[in-house]
Amino acid sequence: MNKKIISIVQVFPDFEEQIDFLFRTDENFRDLCSDYILCAVTVQNIKKQADADIESREEYEELQQHLEEEILQNLMKDKDSL
Repeated sequence: MNKKIISIVQVFPDFEEQIDFLFRTDENFRDLCSDYILCAVTVQNIKKQADADIESREEYEELQQHLEEEILQNLMKDKDSL
């Protein structure tokens, strides 16, 4: 399994094999995962800052939630096609 997707597998542990397969074979899914990972790292970095802008943090958390939903939609769509 690609190390890049570990954080996504942690969010969706029941879909580990599917995440790995889609990450290797679907460029759009790979881009979506990359966006999610970047967003999640940004959220963590903002949370570490003592003077963090709460509005920015909330916007990134909202984006992270949206990306999680999009990933799940892709996983469910792929699952239905099996």
